Amino acid sequence: MIDAVYTSLKLGFATVVFALTPLLSAADYPQRNIRLIVPFPAGGTSDLVARIVSERAARSLGKPIIIDNRAGAGGNIGMEAAAKAAPDGYTLGYCSIGTCAMNVGVYREKLPYHPERDFAPVMLIGMISNILVANPKLPAKSMAELVALAKSKPGVITIASSGYGSSPHLCAELLKDFAGIDLTHVPYKGSAPVISDLQGGQIDLFFDNSPSVLPHIKSGALRALAVTGSKRLPALPNVPTLQQSGYSDFVVAPWFGILAPAKTPPTVLAILNKAFNEAAKDPGVVKKLRDVEMEVVGGPPERLRSLIHSEIEKWNQVTRKHNIQLE
Repeated sequence: MIDAVYTSLKLGFATVVFALTPLLSAADYPQRNIRLIVPFPAGGTSDLVARIVSERAARSLGKPIIIDNRAGAGGNIGMEAAAKAAPDGYTLGYCSIGTCAMNVGVYREKLPYHPERDFAPVMLIGMISNILVANPKLPAKSMAELVALAKSKPGVITIASSGYGSSPHLCAELLKDFAGIDLTHVPYKGSAPVISDLQGGQIDLFFDNSPSVLPHIKSGALRALAVTGSKRLPALPNVPTLQQSGYSDFVVAPWFGILAPAKTPPTVLAILNKAFNEAAKDPGVVKKLRDVEMEVVGGPPERLRSLIHSEIEKWNQVTRKHNIQLE
């Protein structure tokens, strides 16, 4: 009897200690470097934004945030690694409209993670716009002229993407729907070769993130026809939105955020949210992000949670309608 009571007390004490361990460790968090997995190559928009924000958040946390670029499979390799990391706050994931919304539909049979099930939101960093650009040789200088040209030559005009199932690809499908035109989709592997072929005249159209194409637009190498966000870009005040071009429901604003593995202690999530919000409010960070035409958002984790949920529903409809799926 005494042995049974002793064993019961031991088990009870162990349970209490186990339950309190996350709370106890969170009180001293962080004690070492933090790793932020960016599921894209170095040098792109995602990598640039991640480095700008993380450098400032690290100052608030008192520990470095190390960027770990793990590209491949549309971002799935890096996101899977982040989802399976220990939920202790020392490994974070960098999410985007592609990895946390579009991929749910594009890889609906074999996605190795789920943004809502396997992650806890930390903070929504901000949003940018895609820009529809054309090679300057294309005889269309506005959306109206483009649509008229496309309708006169069904299937002749080409529109590239940085990959099958990517944000530029889904934007192209939306454009075909909204404008009622037939464009030929040409998938590439990444934005750089598309831009090269656009400038060379081998491709007609391309949707891409504003930071990637703005320098080429300003140099005259590419022509901007419209932006996908809800308002014009300060850097391109004469380029209308697609809404202003007659497509009132066409709004696509690629977004970026910070996630932690599911079951990360709430106290750790609160510390991270505070640090990244301090970064989002820092004048130097805001200026750098605005220089690449990003609208800084910040705020509580629930803002990112709500956005992920609504965007998954939106893009699931698009991928199913056009039967866009990758194994």
